[in-house]
Amino acid sequence: MSWGPSEPPALGTTVTLQVTTPVGPIGVVGVLVEADGQTWSIRRRDGSISTVAVASIAAGRVVPPSRATRAPVAEVERIAALGWRALEVEALGEWLLRSSAGFTGRANSALALGDPGRPVASAVDAVESWYADRGRPALCQIPDRDAPAGLSEELDRRGWSTSPVVDVMTAELGHVLRAAGGSTDLELRLDREPDDDWLANYRQDGDALPPAARLVLTNHPAAVFASYRDGDRAVAIARAVVDDRWAGLFAVEVAPDHRGLGLGVLVSAAALRWAGRRGARRCYLQVTAANAPAIDLYERLGFSRHHSYTYRYPDSGPEDLADSSPE
Repeated sequence: MSWGPSEPPALGTTVTLQVTTPVGPIGVVGVLVEADGQTWSIRRRDGSISTVAVASIAAGRVVPPSRATRAPVAEVERIAALGWRALEVEALGEWLLRSSAGFTGRANSALALGDPGRPVASAVDAVESWYADRGRPALCQIPDRDAPAGLSEELDRRGWSTSPVVDVMTAELGHVLRAAGGSTDLELRLDREPDDDWLANYRQDGDALPPAARLVLTNHPAAVFASYRDGDRAVAIARAVVDDRWAGLFAVEVAPDHRGLGLGVLVSAAALRWAGRRGARRCYLQVTAANAPAIDLYERLGFSRHHSYTYRYPDSGPEDLADSSPE
């Protein structure tokens, strides 16, 4: 697909341009992040921004969306459910009921996606009953696209509340690793299980982690726990997993006194390189939609918003909705 330079494609579109320069034509490939009548700004695959004068664009075309971008919501959400595996899982038709002693929303919610095999009101009754049997409040994770018809209206009728929005971002793994850069002189650790120092840097809210935390984090056959250590202290951490050619990135944390040094990118890249060596070709993460600095960083690494989700819950509500998302 080509276009006239006076009519740029939508922002967020990947383009390839032939640009005239004093030393001859050059190619520019990347994501269109800003455009006006005079210049276009292109985020290239190494994360840098190129500003191109509209008058210098000799030709261009839109690059078709990548596999990571066009994957159905159901595929990405079910892969993400494998990446952060609940300790107890049961199917309700195509819905997924998950329980893990209350540790994180994603591991203790019904993934309401697809056909529950019964009317929506009956499905919600079943969700409430299932969680009540486990002494937990009901909780539904609902994507902003492809949610069951009538579900939001039914939950509104019951007076269920809504959590803040979480964005799911996806990317081609090779593009992310290229933007993250190459090797570093820093010594990074890759472990199959988190040790106490790794866990001490995870979710730094001052509260001790519940026993279910370690169980959920390690409940995966192909997981890695990356870290950078300052002496015996883990000051930057990340977790990655591999499921069906997808790498999931979770639990990216940097100690407050070590922020601003790029350590989050370094441990994330190390974990994702590990995933690439095990066959991953695409990657995903979840991040609170209000976390603008984190989203800007992930966009510079090649991620883009795929879809969003919220949690719905009765007024009693769960005490811990926090997902183990990169922050």
